[in-house]
Amino acid sequence: MAFQEIALQLSLNQGNLILEALAERPFKQVFELIGQLNQQASAQFDAHATAEAMGVFVISAGQLRLIIEALGELPYNRVARLLQQLHQQLQEAHERV
Repeated sequence: MAFQEIALQLSLNQGNLILEALAERPFKQVFELIGQLNQQASAQFDAHATAEAMGVFVISAGQLRLIIEALGELPYNRVARLLQQLHQQLQEAHERV
């Protein structure tokens, strides 16, 4: 099976929410993904970036599943908008293919 990459546009706030959700999961399950997200964020944002600053993060389909599972464990009112935006981005990417 081929490695499928997914590019998502996320704000710093959204990325922080994802990291918060992942931090609640077992370390062994998420440490690689957290490191990858932090590395991508560091390459795109400087210390003066606003919380609304947008960046593109590239992850695998399996990593996206892990992110969605982790977000599902947070209160709905905190993650609903982010999940909706992720769904919309995935739908748009699928339509382009």
